[in-house]
Amino acid sequence: MYLGDWLARWAEISPERTALIDGVSGRAWTYREMNLRAASLASVLAEQLGVRPGDRVALIANNGPEVFEALFACAKLGAAFVPLNWRLAVPELVGIARDCAPRAMIFEGAWAGTAEAICAEARIHASIGFGKGADTVPAALDYEDAIQAAPPAPTHQVAPEDLAMILYTSGTTGLPKGVMISWRQMVFNALNTTLACDLNTHDRSLAFLPLFHTGGLNCLATPLFHRGGSVVVMPRFDAAESVRIMRQWDVSIIVAVPTMYQMLLDAGLDGAKLPSLHTLLCGGAPCPHSLIERYLDLGYNFRQGYGLTEVGPNCFSLSPADVSRKLGTVGLPIFHSEARVSLPDNAEAAPNEVGELWLRGPHVTLGYWGKPEATAAVLDPQGWFHTGDLVKRDADGYFHIAGRKKEMFISGGENVYPAEVENTLAAHPGVQEVTVVGVPDARWGEVGLAAIVRRHNVDIPMDDASLRQWTRERLAPYKVPKHWRLVEELPKNSSGKIVKPAVLEMLFPAEE
Repeated sequence: MYLGDWLARWAEISPERTALIDGVSGRAWTYREMNLRAASLASVLAEQLGVRPGDRVALIANNGPEVFEALFACAKLGAAFVPLNWRLAVPELVGIARDCAPRAMIFEGAWAGTAEAICAEARIHASIGFGKGADTVPAALDYEDAIQAAPPAPTHQVAPEDLAMILYTSGTTGLPKGVMISWRQMVFNALNTTLACDLNTHDRSLAFLPLFHTGGLNCLATPLFHRGGSVVVMPRFDAAESVRIMRQWDVSIIVAVPTMYQMLLDAGLDGAKLPSLHTLLCGGAPCPHSLIERYLDLGYNFRQGYGLTEVGPNCFSLSPADVSRKLGTVGLPIFHSEARVSLPDNAEAAPNEVGELWLRGPHVTLGYWGKPEATAAVLDPQGWFHTGDLVKRDADGYFHIAGRKKEMFISGGENVYPAEVENTLAAHPGVQEVTVVGVPDARWGEVGLAAIVRRHNVDIPMDDASLRQWTRERLAPYKVPKHWRLVEELPKNSSGKIVKPAVLEMLFPAEE
């Protein structure tokens, strides 16, 4: 009964423990209250919108309590939860909806027009909306009225391989693919995260990463619900508001991308240490060593991590005692996982030799929705998931991320890993943000192009010659970028990752 219905279990064990807090309004829900609301929503979805076990339920909304209510309502029905990326254009969202064919749509009023268009184009005939503006969709049920009137639904018993959710990848290198996440993967991600971060029932996280991505949804939020902790939620990331909410609600652990961590420092986290905040997880991109060291100096347990939608957001663990000693690594594989560094001939790499990261364990995806060929390309018969990321394992067994397999370029016969160059440049006192991409070169085949956002209020030479000299003092000559560009900002996707194809499109045509 409780494999997927975590709320019901905690409602029995600790019914009055706080489960969820709206960080803006301050409204809080206990596990008993949240469980009742999710059960009533499940009743509405089943009895009025026709959702059955195995169906998909789409949602488009900003971060908010309703996202988690919808997730656990689907769990109670044995339906798959499909949160949609509201940053995509309507035609893209229609394509996703046609791909997974949801039985019903849940939407926030702010996205009423988008939801109505998706439903019309993808032939979704049942919908329910909440918040201001939701009543502009005539055919939609009123979320709050329906929940208040509906009796709690009985829980459907899900099996480990049943779908919990489908999360669509950001699609920076092609069309989004629907990653099928089973209840097996959900449970083991929660267990692995609890073990790696030593989560307990007193821990409280602030959810400001988008909840349509695995980082926002599954890095800390769902593991904390599994553990019986508390989640504070805010609509979207705002650095100053995040610091205020963390202080007000005694947040103890957060996850963010490197850019956000710099913004949090600028917004006040660089001042007096928040007494309740003890652990900061960083993912999405390699984190500059200088930024990690700044947080360590402030007394925080700051840990660089690694994950993918397909294998969960928490695949390695670095203990607080090792953060300084192994600065820049992502640590050791999580408890219920195997990791392998594979060479092009599938032989296992030697220590400090770069190869592709393969992962195996109960935290690995079932594959891609409706795409058996794409699944077979990354998930081999032995259960290894081929991540496409390049790593090396040092003599102590700690893993270092070298970059994406597709991002590596060859300059004069030598492999260049952009992540290594980026991390070196990020330590430059005048660099706020940087990305490095490989571009064609008549002499060397490929060379590096560094796109840099300059740090404000720092009077340091940032011309090509100065940057090249600074980098040559720290890296082999073939790793030093040939081209340098100062830009106002770098293009990013909705999870805060820099989109390298967009960088190339924006900057390299000027070279031709």
